[in-house]
Amino acid sequence: MKSYRLIISLVLIVLGLPLVANTNFFSGNLESAQLKAQMEGKMLFIDFYASWCAPCKWMEQTTFADASVSNLINERFVALKVNIDDFDGYALKEHFEVTVLPTMLIFNEDGKVIERIEETLSPSRMQEILERSLASFSPKLHEPNISPSMALEMAEKEVRKSKFVPSTHQTTYKLQLGMFSSYERTLMYYNQISGLIEDPVIIMHDYKAGQVVYRVLIGNFNSTSAAHFYQSDLKQKFNIDSHIYI
Repeated sequence: MKSYRLIISLVLIVLGLPLVANTNFFSGNLESAQLKAQMEGKMLFIDFYASWCAPCKWMEQTTFADASVSNLINERFVALKVNIDDFDGYALKEHFEVTVLPTMLIFNEDGKVIERIEETLSPSRMQEILERSLASFSPKLHEPNISPSMALEMAEKEVRKSKFVPSTHQTTYKLQLGMFSSYERTLMYYNQISGLIEDPVIIMHDYKAGQVVYRVLIGNFNSTSAAHFYQSDLKQKFNIDSHIYI
């Protein structure tokens, strides 16, 4: 199997194509990821995403599949993927005030956010940001009262107790309330809508015809009929036009 992978890698290099690899995302909750990062002397990286987010899927297939990026993350970071539509993921989204997708956070040794990325990143741009973060990283050496193996065992127990629920591939629908090329105009509209409607509104960073656009989205519906019902309600109560976004 290893020989086949080596042959494929050599072929890709000869053809000038990027090597493909996998970024290893930790499957536990935030607390256990923080403990793991602390015990291993690594930085913490969080990627907020949703199953309906097209730019998130693009990064999954390109940026996080790039060998240089995945190797750097796997070796120097504990990476956590957070689905904002999960119960715990929504709570983290609110805690870190995530309003744009994709959003990625990088934490230093003190647990403080030192990088907040709210855009779609190419592999080269991602690698640049990761290396910049690492340049200022000074891992603290702890003398815990328990052994590292026991600490990691505790982290694994936290994973098993976590409410984390893996995302499914079930199609969900949202309503697009607006699309803008200016981030300032997007924020103005976002604040206006958030002041009218109690349901959570989110901004998605996207591309259209090669240009950056910002989509303002609301809802998370399991069927088009539910989306149409909410769409009609928005029009009647607030005179807001919208269309279904898959």
